[in-house]
Amino acid sequence: MLSFTDSSAIAHDAERLRRSAEESGYLFFRGLVAPAAVGALRDQVVPRCEKHGWLARGGAPDPVAFLAEVLSLPAFVALGDDPAILAVLSRIFQGPVATRCGDVCRVVSPESPESATPPHQDQFYVRGAANLWTVWVPLGDCPRTLGGLAILPGSHRAGLLAHSGGAGHPAPGSEPDARWATTDYRAGDVLMFGSLTVHGACPNLSGNRLRLSVDYRYRPAIEAVSDFEEMG
Repeated sequence: MLSFTDSSAIAHDAERLRRSAEESGYLFFRGLVAPAAVGALRDQVVPRCEKHGWLARGGAPDPVAFLAEVLSLPAFVALGDDPAILAVLSRIFQGPVATRCGDVCRVVSPESPESATPPHQDQFYVRGAANLWTVWVPLGDCPRTLGGLAILPGSHRAGLLAHSGGAGHPAPGSEPDARWATTDYRAGDVLMFGSLTVHGACPNLSGNRLRLSVDYRYRPAIEAVSDFEEMG
């Protein structure tokens, strides 16, 4: 699997950021946000994982109740509003950034591989927001064995793909020659990608660790609110 290109050196160059995003469909930044901010959120998420059943072997997690608590945490909101994240997005969008466009916290256990996000494009599930961008942040160091997110660079240029799976419509990125990219994430790293970029989670092969991460979604503030419709 390929390694990400680090865009940290061009984080303040709007033209180069947009050019790189148009070419690859993603941007990756080492240490864009403070590890302390990530750790502060993790410290609040872990007890809620225990409370809602993720730490008990053979337990039955309650993801709805878990999300209801986590999404309202000030630390969760603060990380999504981090000035460094919003600054990069404002350069990509060439204007103000709208937040709260479908945020989520994810927990992937090595005991439940089905909880890992399969390869897909966000635009297949979120209609009416072609300029939607997702920001993925691991809540702590996330080596490849823990199941970080992977990207299929350049896949956005193929447009919206079929997602039904099966012999007639293979899952996006399932081709034998697909050249996926990922990295060994460190606390503070940030991955951004557009709504047509094919992405998915690598399997959690750690044996005994939960993979914790957050997704924040953004769009240009000039887009009408009525144009954004969550499709499931």
